[in-house]
Amino acid sequence: MLECYRIIELLNGNLGGRTYLGEHTSESNYQRYVIKQFMPPSKDPRLLKISYNVLETEAKPLDNLSEQDDRIQNLINFFEENQNFYLIRKYIIGNPLNKEIFSGQTLKSEKVLNLLLEILEILVLIHSRGIIHRNLKPANIIRRESDNKLILTDFGAPQEAVSNIVGSSEYMPIEQIHGNPQFNSDIYTLGIIAIEALTGLTASQITAQKKQKNASAEKIIWYPRRYKVNPKLAKIINKMVHLNYQSRYQSAKEVLTDLKAINQHKSNYLYQKIKNKISKKPQLKIGIAGFILLSVIGWYFFAPRDLNHAKQLYKQGITYYEKAKYQQAIKLFSQAIKINPEYANAYNLRGDAYYHLGKYEKSQQDSSAAIRNNPNDANAYYDRGFSLYSVGEYNGAIIDYNQAIKLNPEYTNAYYGRGLARFQIKENRQAITDLNQAIQINPKFAPAYLYRGIIRRKIGEKLEAIKDFDQAITINYKYIEAYYERGKTRYELNEKTIAKKDFTKVIELDSKYIEAYIARADVYNDLGYPKQAYEDYEKAIEMNPENANAYIHRGLYRFKIKDIEGAIENYNQAIKLDSTQPTAYNNRGNAHLELGNLKQAMADYSKAIELNPEYAQAYYNRGLLRTDLAKVPEAIEDFQAAADIFINIGEDSNYNDALSRIKELTP
Repeated sequence: MLECYRIIELLNGNLGGRTYLGEHTSESNYQRYVIKQFMPPSKDPRLLKISYNVLETEAKPLDNLSEQDDRIQNLINFFEENQNFYLIRKYIIGNPLNKEIFSGQTLKSEKVLNLLLEILEILVLIHSRGIIHRNLKPANIIRRESDNKLILTDFGAPQEAVSNIVGSSEYMPIEQIHGNPQFNSDIYTLGIIAIEALTGLTASQITAQKKQKNASAEKIIWYPRRYKVNPKLAKIINKMVHLNYQSRYQSAKEVLTDLKAINQHKSNYLYQKIKNKISKKPQLKIGIAGFILLSVIGWYFFAPRDLNHAKQLYKQGITYYEKAKYQQAIKLFSQAIKINPEYANAYNLRGDAYYHLGKYEKSQQDSSAAIRNNPNDANAYYDRGFSLYSVGEYNGAIIDYNQAIKLNPEYTNAYYGRGLARFQIKENRQAITDLNQAIQINPKFAPAYLYRGIIRRKIGEKLEAIKDFDQAITINYKYIEAYYERGKTRYELNEKTIAKKDFTKVIELDSKYIEAYIARADVYNDLGYPKQAYEDYEKAIEMNPENANAYIHRGLYRFKIKDIEGAIENYNQAIKLDSTQPTAYNNRGNAHLELGNLKQAMADYSKAIELNPEYAQAYYNRGLLRTDLAKVPEAIEDFQAAADIFINIGEDSNYNDALSRIKELTP
C-alpha cells in the first residue's frame, strides 16, 4: 500500500513515528494526503496483530463520521506494512488555529466565544457517536481555506491503538493522563485553548498556575478580570477546566447551551448596565436619550483625537520604515497599535519591519493580526506567506499565497512567492506556471525571470534558463544575481570563457560577492590558469575564513595540481566548518581513492549519500569503487540510482555514462 503514495515532505517526527505530506501516485488532481507513520514499541507479530485489530475498531467509526460531516478530517486508509502502521488522511488546505492564537497576544471575548461555539458543535456530534477526540490542541484544529470553517483533525484513538505516544500533556486533564479519558476530557482541553486565546499564555503556563498557587486546589487559576474577559464566559470556562471531571460540564451540549445564552442575553445585559448606571445617579436628571447623547458627544470629541494620533504615529513609522530604520519604525507602529488595537495597516507594516530584521515569527504574528482585523487584505496574506517561507514552512506559505491571489487575482508578488515555495517542495512545473503568470501580469518583474531561469537550469533546460537571465539583465543591467546565475549556467554548458565574464561582472558590481570569486577561480582552474585561480580562492577565504564552500573549491584546485594531501586538508576544514556538506565528503572520497585509501573513500561516498540521497555523482563514484572491489550487484545498484537522478535533472551525458557502466557489469 505504501508504494501507492509519493512522499513530498517530512512534516514532523519523533520517537513514535513520522508525519509526511504526500500524494497518490495514480492521481493527477494534485490532491495531497497526510501520511502518519507509527513505529510500535514492540515488533512481536502477535502484538502487531492485536494492535491492528484495535486500530481497525477505532478507525472505522471515524471513517464513517467523516463521510457524514465535512468538519471532520477524512480518514482515507489505514494499514500495517514493514512492521509499522500507517494512517492516510486527506490534507486540509487552510491554517491551524495556532496561527490565530499566539503566545503573548490576546483575543477578545466575543471572538473566543465564537470559536468555542463552532468547535463545540462538532464535539456534540462526535460524542453522540461514542467518540472522544483525545488529541485536541490548536495545531489539530484547521481553519479550512475554502469556506473558513474549523475542521477537527488527528483524533487520538487510532494513535493510542498502535503507539504509546499520543496527545500533548499540557492540554490533557488528569484522568486522561492516567489512561481514563472521559467525554468531558475534550471539554477540559477546549477550555485550556480558550484561556490561551484570552490571556496570551501558553497551555503549559496555564496548567502551571495551579501548581504555583495551590497544589491541592481543583481549579485552574488564570485571573480573567486581569484580561477583561466577559464574566459569564469566564464562569463557563472555569467549569470547563475543573480538574475533577465529575465537577466539570458533563456534555458538550451543556456547554453549548450556556454559551448560546450569553449571545441571546447580550443586548439585554448592555441595556440593563446603562439603566443601572442612570438609576444609581438620579441627581443627573437625564434619561436614556441624554445618556446616549453624552456618550456620542464624548466619543466625537475624544475617540477621533486618539485615532488621529494613532494615524500620525503610523505615518511617522512609515517615514522610518522607508529609510530602513526598522527598530524606530516598530516602536512607532507599536504605539499606534496600543491606541488602536484593530489598526490592520500598522500590524502589517510592523510585520514587514520584523521581517527585514529576520524576526520571522513576530512578522508572522503581526500579519495574522492584520488578517484578523481586515480579512480582505491580500497584502497581509502575502506578508505572512513570506514569513512562513523564510522559516521553511512552504506548504503554509502556499496556502497564504493562494488566499492573497483569491483576493487579488492580479497580485504579481503572490504568484512569484507561490512559485518560489513550490520550487522548494519540488513542484517545478507548477512553480514555472506561477512565475509565468507573474511575468504576464508584470513583464518588467525581473526577479520572476531570475527564478524561472534557476528552476529551468535545475530541470535541465539550460538554454531557456540563459534567455531568462538575459531578460532579467535587460530589465536591470545591475542585477548581480542574474549575472551570477547566468555565469553558473554557462559554466555547466562548458562555455567557460563567457562564464568568466559574468563572474567578473558580478565582482565589478559587488567586490565582496564571495561566491563569484569562488566560481571565477573554478573557471581559471579549468582553463589552466592556476595562479589566477589560487588568487581568487585566497581572496574568498580572506573575506570569510568560515566559508566552507571556499575550502571545498580550493580542495578541487589542490586535487587538480596533484597536491592530494593539501586537497584533503581543505576538505577536512570544510567539514569542520559545516559537517552537513555532502560535496566535501564526496570530494574527500575522491582524494582518498587517489591515495589508495579505499576504506576511507567508501565511507566518504556513503556519508555524502546519507546527507543527500539525491547526490547522483556520489552514487556514481561509489559504483566505480564497488566495481574495483568486485562488488558487482552493489555497483549496479549505485549506477542505477545515479542514472535515475541524472535523467531527472537533465544531465543526459552522465545518464548515458551510468547506463554504459551497468551494461558492462551485466552478464
